[in-house]
Amino acid sequence: MSDQPMSSLYGDRPEPPKPIAPSLLDQILGVFTSPVELFQRLNKAPSWGPALGVVLGTALVLTVIWGLKVDVDELLRPALERNPQVASSQIDLIVGFYKKFLLPLSVFSTLFFTALFTFLTALLYWLVGRSMAEGEPPTYRHALSAVAVPSLVRLPSMLLTAMICLAGSIGGLTPEKIPPTSPGYFVQVESVKVHALLYSLDLFFFAEAALLFLAARHTLRLRTGGAVGCLLITLTLGIGLRVLGAK
Repeated sequence: MSDQPMSSLYGDRPEPPKPIAPSLLDQILGVFTSPVELFQRLNKAPSWGPALGVVLGTALVLTVIWGLKVDVDELLRPALERNPQVASSQIDLIVGFYKKFLLPLSVFSTLFFTALFTFLTALLYWLVGRSMAEGEPPTYRHALSAVAVPSLVRLPSMLLTAMICLAGSIGGLTPEKIPPTSPGYFVQVESVKVHALLYSLDLFFFAEAALLFLAARHTLRLRTGGAVGCLLITLTLGIGLRVLGAK
């Protein structure tokens, strides 16, 4: 008998079409309307570049608007005056330096750290997926999709913040303190660290966290324990870095 594969009466069977990755519009709509279905589609056809590009582009626009509107003196002077390691004679020099370079430095740090956090978080999810996936381990592209696409849920918050900046004076507020979407906006406390914690408990932060869990379950196909572990690490880092960096 021949070792060649058998053909049907009508010729060779056509290969099934490859799954098509959801478009950027599908991803933006999907995170708000049908996230489970979206993440299941991303499991079959991962896509992360457009989502990350839109988030970086929106963050860039927001950072430029904020950098042009913020009162640098009001932003920096209180923290510098509280710092015992900064001499009073140096404060005006530091404020003057940042009045010149705050915008380019902010643009660089926003783009660099947003991208870095995305790639490192995806690396963590991919490593966990190597041992805790239900079935075939995910690829790094799956992990990038599971991290980049949920961040699209932050777009309304970033656009709202940009509009508030354009509408009037924002004083020395940093971007996360501008929109009324966290307890820190409504509750004033003396402790800088506690206030930073309250600002971290943002509505869109928790929305993204919920989407990250769903993405871990349906795009990476992680078992529940693995998805919860990844989420807890992400939440701890996200909140912890903000609190530790508060001055």
